[in-house]
Amino acid sequence: MSLPAKRPLWFDYAEAGRKPKFLPNVSAVAAAGEYLWTASDEMRTVECLEPDGQGYRLHRQFRLDKLFPGLPGGQGELEVDVEALDVAHGRLWVCGSHSLTRRSRDKTDPHRVDPKIRERPSRRLLGSVELADDGGTVTAPGNAMPYKKGVGSLRTLLGADPHIAPFMDLPSKENGLDIEGVVILGRKIYLGMRGPVVDNIALVAAMGLKPGSVIDPASLFLHFVDLGGLGVRDLTRWRDGILVLAGPVNGADGPFKLLRWKPRRTAKIQTPDRVLDLPLGSDHPEGICGLERDGADGLIILYDTKSNRRISGTRCRADWIKLPA
Repeated sequence: MSLPAKRPLWFDYAEAGRKPKFLPNVSAVAAAGEYLWTASDEMRTVECLEPDGQGYRLHRQFRLDKLFPGLPGGQGELEVDVEALDVAHGRLWVCGSHSLTRRSRDKTDPHRVDPKIRERPSRRLLGSVELADDGGTVTAPGNAMPYKKGVGSLRTLLGADPHIAPFMDLPSKENGLDIEGVVILGRKIYLGMRGPVVDNIALVAAMGLKPGSVIDPASLFLHFVDLGGLGVRDLTRWRDGILVLAGPVNGADGPFKLLRWKPRRTAKIQTPDRVLDLPLGSDHPEGICGLERDGADGLIILYDTKSNRRISGTRCRADWIKLPA
């Protein structure tokens, strides 16, 4: 199916957008009423945007250290690597990648591979914060799963599964653990993994939510989703199911696909329905969010590795596409 016509959607971050790493790394988006919430994965903030003509502009910015006290890495301003946001039941959900890293060759020596794999405790955020009724601000500090490895932490919980355990000590782009999608569907939270892809099958972890939107770790269930050898780049609610943005585990230029998935509690592999194939190029689809415009179901698409045409001053450009009926 060919890609529907795209409409440009400019996000103006004002002074916040002048930080060198901010605009090229806006990677997550969620809608709350008329507002959008976004995050740049090299920062320690989330941003609330308000409508501005045919686009959006910065309404308020919040430091994640204020929303989630005790978040590691604050003194060194280490990135939280927020790859996924969702808004549900009056709360903003924020998820870091929980990944390990290897320093890239373009930052060290282009002819050598760095042997050292680095822990990144600052990336171990999964929590939520209550929003005001209009969705445009937070009302109190949030709650999160434990940051340190041990009982109750997400890395420990996922690493106990035999399908994931062999990949826990690998960097994200080498098929190590890398959470890039979060969505609330009913009273469950779903965490989509870019990696590991196991035997060509993507993994999505689901957990139940107790009253007060507290995660129940004892309810962890692992879904196996056939994305054609790709990993999960993002998740968003769509109609009565989940729209999956699928892409490569590594930094390849594609392929990228949109698929519709209706989760079932089964240990068998599930195959979602194809919706769209996204075009190849240097702009890598990184984040999605359902958004109705002019009475039509549509989707915001954010991009990583943005080309110069997607950044102008303090603004970056996303796309909005109309979804098929």
